[in-house]
Parts: sequence; C-alpha cells; structure tokens
Amino acid sequence: MYFVAVLCPQELNKKVLQYKVWMKEQFGCTVAMKSPAHITLVPPFWLENESESKLLEHFHAFTSDMQEIQIQINGFGHFSKKVLYVNVEKNLALEELELQADTHFIAAFNKAIRKEDKEFHPHVTIATRDMSPSAFFKAWEQVSVQNLTFSFVTDTITLLKLSPGKWNVIAERNWVVKNED
Repeated sequence: MYFVAVLCPQELNKKVLQYKVWMKEQFGCTVAMKSPAHITLVPPFWLENESESKLLEHFHAFTSDMQEIQIQINGFGHFSKKVLYVNVEKNLALEELELQADTHFIAAFNKAIRKEDKEFHPHVTIATRDMSPSAFFKAWEQVSVQNLTFSFVTDTITLLKLSPGKWNVIAERNWVVKNED
C-alpha cells in the first residue's frame, strides 16, 4: 500500500506528534501514529510489490509548473466523529497540486488509483478510525480551544509505503520544473 503526500516540516511534525501521543495515552488511538505529519495528495492505494519500480519511475517523472507553495496551519477540525485533525487553511495552489498529482498517478495506475468522490480537504490527521464517539467528544472539547498555528513553504512531494505497522518514506521529489535560461 502506498500514498503520495506533502510532508510537514520536522518542527510541525513534533507538535502534531504531541497530539497523537496524547490521543494514544488518553483514548488508546494509535492508527494516526503510524505516519509522519502530512497532507495527503493521493490517498492510499494497493499496488503489487512488482509494480513498485514502475511507481517510482512515475513518481520521479511528476512535475508541476507551480512554484513552491505556502501552507498555513490554523487550529483543529474534524470529519464527523471519526477523524480529528490539524486544519490546513484553504489554499488554491495546494488544491491545484493535488489535482495535478491525482491526474498524473491515475493516468499511470488507473486500475489501482481512482478519483476520490469527495472534495479535497487538506488536513493533518491526529486521530482516525480507532476513535470512539465518546473519545471524540472528550478530545474535541480539549483541542478545539487550543491555538495551533504554523506556516511553511514546500516544493516537495513524498511517496510513502506501508511496512508492517508503519508508513515509511521511500522517495521524495521536488516538483518544480527549473527554467534553463
């Protein structure tokens, strides 16, 4: 299983990890602990191990005419009572990058990767799937009043692979096409 994302810088990853650890200690939520802080561009998909070299070729071939993107983190949000996350402010450049990445990878792996039915909603997950409704209410009561802001600039996408129990970075790539003047 693989996915493509924008990884958060280490300083933000440390802050997000504190919330993930708190969710684990308070409510037993561990699923989000398996990956570094990230913004998903191409959601997880299954691909046979034999296809990994083809995936890496297509990953390294991905480019965009966009320059680096400024990303602003501001507060917290949730999807129903199932996912608690750090909020990424609306960002047209990030939406365009997601569209370009989706188009690129779906064209190459249309049997394994499908266009999402739901609208792109960038976020950094702190708890998912293993959070009970009662845990959600207690956690939301705590995090919704906290102020977490962070800003970073990126021009890099990352390919992650699920190994037993953990998502590992297997490739990173700067997407910017450099002009040769």
